[in-house]
Amino acid sequence: MGKGGGSNEIKETEAQRAAAAVAFEQWEIYKNDLQQYEDLFMDKVDDLNRETEYDNIAGTSALGTAQGFGEARDELSNALAAQGADPTSGKYQAQMDELETEQALSQTDTSNRAQSSQQDRYVAGLKDAVSIGAGQKAEALAGMGDLANTSLRKAANDAQTSFQNKMATAGLVGTVAGAGTAYGLREFKAGSAPATKKISPAASVLQGKGY
Repeated sequence: MGKGGGSNEIKETEAQRAAAAVAFEQWEIYKNDLQQYEDLFMDKVDDLNRETEYDNIAGTSALGTAQGFGEARDELSNALAAQGADPTSGKYQAQMDELETEQALSQTDTSNRAQSSQQDRYVAGLKDAVSIGAGQKAEALAGMGDLANTSLRKAANDAQTSFQNKMATAGLVGTVAGAGTAYGLREFKAGSAPATKKISPAASVLQGKGY
């Protein structure tokens, strides 16, 4: 027979009570001070997946493409005119029609890429939200660049490439002094991203920057 009168209760040690007190204090700090920022961050992450964000980035892409190809069209027209090409000729119209087709293709491709990158930003934001909730560093958004500038650079590059190809096709390379070079330099400057101060991914989303 077993011995009677003993207690099976395991008493809490002083160290355990101290740890529980610290945990409770940390929870109170989180609920009262930190959770509001976590909720704000999550709201901003949700905004990344709104239809308006995808529409905005598509609009930026379309605007950049229209501007880049508009300048390419002007430069090509000037180059053809300098060589005495008749604006009503088949050769002239074919060059312009091809440039217009390439503009449409570029706009579709640039918009699709930008919207896909926007989706990637949203997924990265979700990963950062999980990391923050676990008390870890939020780093998933750190490698995501500025989509607007990326789209503008691609649009400028597509327009410049199309312009140079048309110059070559028309046999105008090197015949119009400085035309291609001047256009290329202008497009490079227009497509260059401005220097920006690096901030944390969480701060970037909270401040609504980069998208």
